[in-house]
Amino acid sequence: MSQVRVRPAAPADAAAIAAVHCSHVETWRRGGKGEPAAYAELSLYDRWLHGGPWMSAEMYASYLRRWLRAGHVVLVAQREGAVVGEAELVENREPNPYGPALHLSLLFVHAACQGQGVGRALLKAAEELARERGCMALTTQPEQPARPFYSRVGFASWLRLREWQARAREIPLAGRLAPVPAALYPEGRGLVLRSGRYQCARHAWHELLFYLPLPEHTRLPWGRWRVESPAGEVAWVGLRAQPLEPSQCDGYVWALPQADLAPLVDVLQVQAARLGFNHVDLLLEEPEGKTMAAERGLECQGELVLWRKTISEQ
Repeated sequence: MSQVRVRPAAPADAAAIAAVHCSHVETWRRGGKGEPAAYAELSLYDRWLHGGPWMSAEMYASYLRRWLRAGHVVLVAQREGAVVGEAELVENREPNPYGPALHLSLLFVHAACQGQGVGRALLKAAEELARERGCMALTTQPEQPARPFYSRVGFASWLRLREWQARAREIPLAGRLAPVPAALYPEGRGLVLRSGRYQCARHAWHELLFYLPLPEHTRLPWGRWRVESPAGEVAWVGLRAQPLEPSQCDGYVWALPQADLAPLVDVLQVQAARLGFNHVDLLLEEPEGKTMAAERGLECQGELVLWRKTISEQ
């Protein structure tokens, strides 16, 4: 079996990376679940419904350019010159216990090359990169079928969260609120992602807005605001429509670890109502999430587990 070579991706790799993801689709369908159709007959949105921006070269080219401009990392694995896998990583500099870590937001191997060491090669390169950057861990959010693989390569479950649904509502708010749609990530201020840790804090900030060239997305609402409490404490909150359930949104809070989360959730619920949403989903750590749910009558939508691998200094 030929050797796997891992290198940083470049914009010219967009089509090859998209092909890796598309290799897992057995039948292309209109509307994602409708009647079968040839790939060439599908709109960009129909392709997106099969797995996101990775499902066409056009969408992924836009995604990749923006990802690299933000300073994030994409690694590709090659065998005999062909791209057979990729990994996308975000350097996350939150305070302990979340960082400094290199977060693996995605790892994908071509359907014809699974079980041949491609994923291990990508993770080895990611581990070396984490060590170079002084990151103490690799973190990821693996889907259930991939968990045995991550366990074999040294990852273990680390952080359990629950997603709760709150109603949008209009109530008076204390403090000051200012929109910051184009703000840079507030790194180095001791903030952690208190709600919305589907991946990591920097990833959530980067992915909040809708930027793909899809008309179906450009009309979806989102927002990000700087919140200053009456005592002068500053936090940031964000809302993003759920593309397949546009009456609902995901809520994000970047705040100090000791900050009172309750008034920031109030802001999310109010801003959700102002943007026309019915509900906002809050992904919260335990026991804080369970306590807030009991106080506010929130409904549990599911659980999520983040995994972690400690990086040695060698």
